[in-house]
Amino acid sequence: MRAVRLASTVATAAVLLAALTACGSKGGTDAKGTDAKDPGSLAAALTGDPKAALAAAALVMQKAGSGKVAMTSADSSDPGGGGTADWKDPGKVAVDLAIDMEGKKLKVRVVGTDAYVGGADTQALGGKHWVKAPASEEMGGAFLVTGQMMNPVAQLTVAAQSGKLSKVGQETVDGVQTTHLRAVEDTSVLVAGMTTLSAEQRQSAQKKLEEDGKTLTIDFWLNDKQELVKYQEYGDTNGESKAVTVKYSDLGKGDKIEAPAAGDLGSEADLLKLFG
Repeated sequence: MRAVRLASTVATAAVLLAALTACGSKGGTDAKGTDAKDPGSLAAALTGDPKAALAAAALVMQKAGSGKVAMTSADSSDPGGGGTADWKDPGKVAVDLAIDMEGKKLKVRVVGTDAYVGGADTQALGGKHWVKAPASEEMGGAFLVTGQMMNPVAQLTVAAQSGKLSKVGQETVDGVQTTHLRAVEDTSVLVAGMTTLSAEQRQSAQKKLEEDGKTLTIDFWLNDKQELVKYQEYGDTNGESKAVTVKYSDLGKGDKIEAPAAGDLGSEADLLKLFG
């Protein structure tokens, strides 16, 4: 249930992002005083405090606002795929993905709190291309979380404000020189900080989080522009054998993502036919 865990993590991002943005608006600095407009200062942050580097990267990625994403998993039973993401508005993150789920080629589009699923078999949907997946149901909720996990600002912000941070070293990712940073977060501390959730929601989040372990390890690779190139996360129960990796490219060049036209939506009753 990695997706549920990530959704719980992201629940704290709005408050944390607001705090970081406020810091950035006061003289264009991050939490450690790094000038977010000075590339030299940003690059220097990579060699210093990991918290400052992650906080600055959150601001850089927020400014970029969109890009291409690619998701892979070390566990073949987890879906993988890629497409475009738009995180300009943290309250309305949107993604448009082509994924492979248990051998089925599907399309997933998330716009804010609405999730849509499509596939090649339009005949199964009465000639339509999409079906809306209710967020109240498990499938719709999972796809909404998939959209949230693509939000780099949320991931960077939460990591900068919690957990044990360290610098792993300099590494090359797809031919790009990067700085590898790591955050190790205790699940109980993370959930305790989710004050916007009800007690029942926090209890559920704790249970789901601990399915992968009582601690989470999240690795970030930042280039010399303080852009997030890649992140990877896994719990201490199964380790990297269950790791999920997300890569980012073409920042700021993502196409606008809109909900499918109402006339192109099939019946929710036909949703499972896409998996048949």
